[in-house]
Amino acid sequence: MEPEIPPHTLVPEDPVFASTFRTVEEPLLHSLHYWYRGEISEGQVDVVDTAYSSYGTVLRAFPLRLRRLIWECHSGQDDQGDPGECADPPLPRLHPVAIGPADLDALDRCCRMLRNARQEGTANPLGEILEEIGGGMDLVETFSRMLRVLSLRAPRELLTTSMNGRTPLREHHLYCAEVIRALSGGDAFQRRAHQAFYPALDSTTH
Repeated sequence: MEPEIPPHTLVPEDPVFASTFRTVEEPLLHSLHYWYRGEISEGQVDVVDTAYSSYGTVLRAFPLRLRRLIWECHSGQDDQGDPGECADPPLPRLHPVAIGPADLDALDRCCRMLRNARQEGTANPLGEILEEIGGGMDLVETFSRMLRVLSLRAPRELLTTSMNGRTPLREHHLYCAEVIRALSGGDAFQRRAHQAFYPALDSTTH
């Protein structure tokens, strides 16, 4: 019998994912948690607070390399990489990360609440707040795309080998293509622009 693998998710060390992940915290959850809690209902505050706590738990589970990339996306610093490391890798590195179902559920519940508020528009004060915070950006869609990546289920073989520091090339290609599709949200232009970072994906996605 094969040993049981703990519940892990493969998270990409990828600037588009890093920027998406950071945007969910700032401006979205941070603003709702600190600046708008007096303008939404008590139940909505509870959902936001729980999601913000879970966001922090997920972030702390990321390896230092990925947390650094997320911070650089926010601060505008340039990622110089490790000495001797290729500046433009053929594929993003995949990091096995343990993410608890309760944290994913808390984030999903918050995202669904925000989506409903956005659909209700002016009938829901939270919908107006989302427009104000976003400044033209669809923060709820950004939240959804982040969750799609965190919810991807990697093939058992890929997860096992990645945890051992060895990633099969074909499986790596296919999984990264899934990540890019999740982050593009069906937008063909965004998918092509993201994929352009990794020319090695061309042979498996066309």
